[in-house]
Amino acid sequence: MTRAAIGLGANVGDAHGTLERAIRALERLGRVAARSSFYRTAPWGVTDQPEFVNAAVLLDTELQPFELLAALKELEREFDRVETYRWGPREIDLDILTYGKLELRDPELTIPHARLFERAFALAPLAEIDPAFAGAYAALPARERDGVQRIPAETARTKAAVDWDVALQRVRSAAEFCASAGLTRFKLEEEGLAVEVRRRARPVPAFVLRPDVEPGLPANGAPAPTNGSVAREEEKATVLKAEFVGIVRFSRPTVSQGAHVAEDRELAYVESLGIRNPIRSGGPGRVTRVFVIDGQSVEYGQPLFAIES
Repeated sequence: MTRAAIGLGANVGDAHGTLERAIRALERLGRVAARSSFYRTAPWGVTDQPEFVNAAVLLDTELQPFELLAALKELEREFDRVETYRWGPREIDLDILTYGKLELRDPELTIPHARLFERAFALAPLAEIDPAFAGAYAALPARERDGVQRIPAETARTKAAVDWDVALQRVRSAAEFCASAGLTRFKLEEEGLAVEVRRRARPVPAFVLRPDVEPGLPANGAPAPTNGSVAREEEKATVLKAEFVGIVRFSRPTVSQGAHVAEDRELAYVESLGIRNPIRSGGPGRVTRVFVIDGQSVEYGQPLFAIES
């Protein structure tokens, strides 16, 4: 069993809640022996982005350094980290700061962390739980230390009070109840959390005709298909629907109607309560319908794409 110091940081979405969940997730890799307070820190490297929330954890683990690195990267993927650019904004960042007394220089991993002793946002929380680093933090220039502010415990608890996994489940349950009961609006309030779900009173139209097209004829002027052929056509396609209320964002490269998807790929995601919920094609196929536009507000159960296998 080796004691490793893990640095955590986030500045996208609910950073406080993300770090709380990440610390709980670290228990799967060992035993969390100590955790620091949360710190509000100025961006480092690229300053034109939101402030970060940082913390540090002492983790007793049986994983070897490269095993631990791989496990942390897998946790980042679980938290839907999207790679942007160096020192850019991120949903979650998990770094090995130290690993016992090991010193390692490898292209994939450097221990202690290569810039640990230059970064106040990493040293401040680490020094709080490991006094051996207090001197290194104090030796940093004042301008570096001024960019780090400890968040009072009461404030941190308030900001992280909502378990967003539970909140999203409540949103889904409320939406299902709203649909099954035939309601167009439903609101639930409890324990300081308010969930309101609305849905359209009328279904999404299956076809939209241009004004210059005679009813009963498709755009090319050919006879309209019979109901039976329409039904058979619809049976071939899988309709992907929104599972959350939020804003739909198209993934890049953007797919359009008629596009062929060569693999199970992300077509878009629904941004809900600061969390990115991907919409995947489910396998190779052809996009037969695109029901929404980029940036559109969507409701639970609203059709997004139709995919023909």
